[in-house]
Amino acid sequence: MEREKIFQELKNILKDTVTVEEEEITMESDLVNDLNLDSLDLVDLALSVEQVFGFEFSDEQLQQIKTVKDVVDIIESNLYTK
Repeated sequence: MEREKIFQELKNILKDTVTVEEEEITMESDLVNDLNLDSLDLVDLALSVEQVFGFEFSDEQLQQIKTVKDVVDIIESNLYTK
């Protein structure tokens, strides 16, 4: 899956998870500071990503997530290591 398609799908998930406009979501967006996700939102996001993309985050990966780009990078690496 192309990186841009991953990003677009992640934007769709984010729009369903929190009240945020698509235009506000960039690769550099900080999930907490820019998109105002709280800890429960982050859990919902992780579960949704796992369901849509068919993998489970490791504890280490979850701790590394700060930005949208971080999530895209992890999705991409998991898709290509299958």
